[in-house]
Amino acid sequence: MRLTIAILALILSHTAALAHAVALAGAAASSSAPFVLGALIAGTTLLYAAGLARIRAQIGVRVVTRGQSLAYAAGMGVLVLILLSPLDTYADALFSLHMVQHLVLALVVPPLLVWSRPVLVMLWGFPRGVRKMLGAAWHDGGLARLITGLMHPVVVGVLFSSAFVFWHLPRPYAWALRNDWAHALEHTTLFAAALMFWSLVIEPSGRRRMGLAATTLFVAGTSLVSGFPGALMLLAPAPLYPVHAPGVAHWGLTLLEDQQLAGLIMWVPVGLLYLVPIAWLFVRLLADRRHQRPVTSGALPVIALALLLPLALSACSETAPRAEEPHAQAKRLMTRLGCGACHEIPGVTGADGRIGPPLGGMADRTYIAGMVRNTPESMERWLRDPQAVSPGNAMPNVGATPAEARVMAAYLATLHE
Repeated sequence: MRLTIAILALILSHTAALAHAVALAGAAASSSAPFVLGALIAGTTLLYAAGLARIRAQIGVRVVTRGQSLAYAAGMGVLVLILLSPLDTYADALFSLHMVQHLVLALVVPPLLVWSRPVLVMLWGFPRGVRKMLGAAWHDGGLARLITGLMHPVVVGVLFSSAFVFWHLPRPYAWALRNDWAHALEHTTLFAAALMFWSLVIEPSGRRRMGLAATTLFVAGTSLVSGFPGALMLLAPAPLYPVHAPGVAHWGLTLLEDQQLAGLIMWVPVGLLYLVPIAWLFVRLLADRRHQRPVTSGALPVIALALLLPLALSACSETAPRAEEPHAQAKRLMTRLGCGACHEIPGVTGADGRIGPPLGGMADRTYIAGMVRNTPESMERWLRDPQAVSPGNAMPNVGATPAEARVMAAYLATLHE
């Protein structure tokens, strides 16, 4: 999770520039803005492609699936479609089309990009020396603490919900549409907050900041808040967005008709889009329940409180590990942290990855990853923060706590040839 957050800072810095160009792309006075936006999209895509190629050449296998690579291409393709095609001009004229553009920027493109694991791939897009410099800067500076704080679930939930609601209120919306800099700020906050939100929901690599149940409630609560602007637009008895009067007249609509169509789009499709991650998380939760003990009656008040306060529950971390036989706990941790995606691990269900070396016989090896002595202390350090041990190596930081690293290291010490 820490590696994800580190590169998320890089992505967010790119997002600010991208969103600024997004806003200017629709301004008649800035004819070069589409070229700037196109250059940003092309440059980011080249960095992603370079990362894929370098991973393939140096590791020899894919660390992202073909579907994830296609998700990145699809996300960038959709950006081009809504921002560099005539649809962008129509969105400035019609309120309803502008809402479609905002929904795509917040609910379609960000999950595609997050699912494509740009965090890991873009890091590999840089030369090894640059990767080491980035790793050293991240660990030695205060940026790590800042970004970790910003990625707290409560902060992310408040930022995303506030940005989504605020920029669709009549006065802020009219201000953004009439002012290029305000429009840049609008798109920057929407897009950046959406990347943060979907990073918490999808968690393509590393340890989850919230349990599956809390994440499901987090998404459900956010969907309720996000539906408020649509309800306002649809149910208002009078037009609230007169700034679009010239555009709707050209298309033969009234302001109220365009506003009601926008409200319908913001209410129904938004709810359907949120149902996709809710269903996905719920299926994963059901699958995960097979490996956990059933909820006792003492937990029912907690569940009732969670249903009433979904957004507050977003602050909850993964529940503390239950007392259990150490080896069973280690296997559960390795499954949850995704270790089996890269390694074959004896005794861990589904751990058949071929990216890294098999971990059978780990107890008999002299070195860890060919670089540090294989001692219990070194193994704990490696599992807790491999990038601190060897910056730029292929193993991501999975976000294991010291206690979790100790449990997994103890299990690996029992794996003999």
